[in-house]
Amino acid sequence: MSTLRSRHVRNRARRGAGVPVALLGLTTTLLLTSCGTGSGGSGGEPTVVASTDTWAKVAEAVAGEHAEVESIISDNEADPHSYESTPRDAAKINQADLVVHNGGGYDSFVSQVLSGNSADTPSVEAVAAAETEEGHGAHESTEQPAESSHAASEHAEHSEDHSHAHSGNEHEHTHDHAHSGNEHVWYQPHSVRRVADRIAEELSELSPDRSADFEQAAAEFGRRLDEVDGDIAEIRQQHRGTEVLTTAPVADLLLDETGLNDITPRSYVQSVESGNDPAASTIAELQDLVDSGRPAVLIHNPQTASPLTERLRERAERNGIPVVSMPETLPADETYQQWISGRVSALQAELDKAPTPQR
Repeated sequence: MSTLRSRHVRNRARRGAGVPVALLGLTTTLLLTSCGTGSGGSGGEPTVVASTDTWAKVAEAVAGEHAEVESIISDNEADPHSYESTPRDAAKINQADLVVHNGGGYDSFVSQVLSGNSADTPSVEAVAAAETEEGHGAHESTEQPAESSHAASEHAEHSEDHSHAHSGNEHEHTHDHAHSGNEHVWYQPHSVRRVADRIAEELSELSPDRSADFEQAAAEFGRRLDEVDGDIAEIRQQHRGTEVLTTAPVADLLLDETGLNDITPRSYVQSVESGNDPAASTIAELQDLVDSGRPAVLIHNPQTASPLTERLRERAERNGIPVVSMPETLPADETYQQWISGRVSALQAELDKAPTPQR
């Protein structure tokens, strides 16, 4: 009997023609531990497995009723960076018709499973898709406001403005504008649009008779993200250069897009990214920044909360600095579009209350 994945593999020139004998035992074990019964959903539709609920919701927006989508990580308190997959997780990934994951070291457990998958399961890596989008310029949309265009000239202007905002503040955190410097690409709507397009392409190969549905859904998804990009452009126009402080670099790509000036000490960012405790001098610098009232907003990631970040949050609130939550995963009752729009709106609402910086 021909399954969705077997048809897909044939469409891709019969890659992976044989399975080494040494892998047969592992494959059997994975299949036995899987909660599924084989490739394809219960109604014959493709099965999509995403590393996190964020990418599962993007896949759901594209697939609609024409695929079964599930995520490996759906716990809002789980950290994908350190997540250790189970045999059941590996079985789900290996049996999927399509895998959607973040990449960039964020959910490396998926890459590890895929690297040992002899079936060559199709996958969409968000970081790679975002870098492709970056390399080819902005997505084209006649409906997107000109201010939110991500053409090469806008990026060039943005880089120049951002570097000026940081000049004279060598202790502060300078953002990496390349996606390789920050793997949290779901905080960049135009990159997520490209991921949705890639998902539509893969699903169309799996279910050619539904390709028009997938393409239409991806286009509608993109149009809604264009609206969010318009809101981001509005923040950039009204609040470019406004100083903010962060407890974790999760929303750095969004901050880059808005033109805000992240004054988080570089030494703190480096300690967070390396998993080490910041030095006492760095903690003192953070506290001084909060006490000075310079940051218009504190960007807080509740999923990486620590005693230090909680003290910073409380200190900010005592000093009248609003705190905007920028988590890594989505609430169960929100779509990606609703969630990212809500985060941007929350940021804009607090910035609108802040004094306009002198330029």
